[in-house]
Amino acid sequence: MILGTWALVLLLAGPAQASPPERPAPARPGLSWADADALARALGDVEKSFKAGKPAKGRRLVVTESQLNSYLNLTLAPKMPPGLSDVVVQLGGGGLVARATVDLDRVPLKRPTDGAWSLYSLLTGVVPVEIRGRLESVDGVGTLDLEEARLGGWPVPAALVAQVVSSSTRSASSPQGFDIRAPFRLPYAARRVQFEPGRAVVDF
Repeated sequence: MILGTWALVLLLAGPAQASPPERPAPARPGLSWADADALARALGDVEKSFKAGKPAKGRRLVVTESQLNSYLNLTLAPKMPPGLSDVVVQLGGGGLVARATVDLDRVPLKRPTDGAWSLYSLLTGVVPVEIRGRLESVDGVGTLDLEEARLGGWPVPAALVAQVVSSSTRSASSPQGFDIRAPFRLPYAARRVQFEPGRAVVDF
């Protein structure tokens, strides 16, 4: 991510339940409030146990593609980075493919000021984004490996993806945003995350 990483950040690097939405009808086939609620309940149970000092040790959480996409597009829609919409995540053996539409005029970027032509001069308007990557996790620490990123059909460097993710995930508690190039600790004492066809498996 720009997009795949955002999805991982939202789910794995600090998932939190959003305020109850007004329950609009899903914007596309394949999304359902039932799947979104099922994942929200599962994450809520894990969070509650963790905060009570009783981590879900030995527990396994299985997240299906439908649950993940429904949770991201419905429950977490108000918390999505500005300009990001229509997220589609496909889970496969060891990695993921994520697609979305991004309004680049709403994403804060550091653009060159010397007037020279560069890829950055093309970063404007609403474009499709596709990301392919892998998440490696060992003993509760995850690292992201971005294999390919395309913006409007153009390949883009990992450094640009890192800048967009960092800019779009800044908050009062994380003023620098999320650094996709740095290892990060999985939330709620999770030990490992594995991607399989159609699902993600989280071991605690």
